[in-house]
Amino acid sequence: MSEREIQRIKCPKCGAEHDFEIWPRVNTDLDPILKDKVKSGELFRTVCPSCGQPIDVVYPCLYHEMENRIMIYYAPGEKAMQDALAAFDEGLGATEKERGLDAAKKGYRNRVVGSLYDLQEKIAIFEAGLDDRIVEICKVMIGSELQESRPDAVFDDLLFYQDKGGEGRLALMREGNAFASISLPGDIYKEVGERFKALIDRYGDAKVIDMQWVLTSVNRAGNE
Repeated sequence: MSEREIQRIKCPKCGAEHDFEIWPRVNTDLDPILKDKVKSGELFRTVCPSCGQPIDVVYPCLYHEMENRIMIYYAPGEKAMQDALAAFDEGLGATEKERGLDAAKKGYRNRVVGSLYDLQEKIAIFEAGLDDRIVEICKVMIGSELQESRPDAVFDDLLFYQDKGGEGRLALMREGNAFASISLPGDIYKEVGERFKALIDRYGDAKVIDMQWVLTSVNRAGNE
C-alpha cells in the first residue's frame, strides 16, 4: 500500500514553515492518481504559502506498480542509495501482502535511482514497453557519437522520453535542464538489443541500471 507522512518544511527564502505531505511508498495500483503526481514532480514539490517560493522537497520514495511488476526506489544521496540496495537484497522492497512470493521469481524489475529525473525516466521507459538496459546502451553509443560529431553540443546527461506522437527521444540535459533532443529510432533500439544480448544476460541483474552500468559491464566483459 502507499504510505503518507506529514513533514514540516522550512522555506529557504523567508524562513516560514508549513506542513507538506510526503509519500515514502507509492503503490500506483492502489492509488493511481499518485502516478501522475510522480511523473509531473508534484509529489516532490511545494510552494511557500507565505512568500510563494517554489520548494523542491527531496526524500526517498519506493515507487511500486504491482500489475506491471515494477519497483523503483528513488534514493537521493549515497547513504539512501546503499540503504535502498540493502533493502532489496534483504527482500524489504515491499510488504509481503503486496509482493506475495519472492519478487525476482515473479519477474519483477527492481531498480534504484538517485534523482527524480532518473525515476521519471525509468517510468517513461517501462511505459513505452522498453528495456532500460538497452536504452542505457543506446544512450552511451549515441552520446559518444554526438560528442564526436557535435563537440559544440555540451551536455551532461541524456534522458529518454516519448513525444506526443509516441516516438522515443533522448533529451540532451545540461545542469538539469533539457536544451535539445534527438530521436531514438526503433530499429536502432532493436539492433542494439540483439548486439548486446549476451552482455545484458550476464550483467543485467543489477539494481542500478544507468550509463555507468554500461561502461562497467563492457569493461568487465572485455577483461574476462
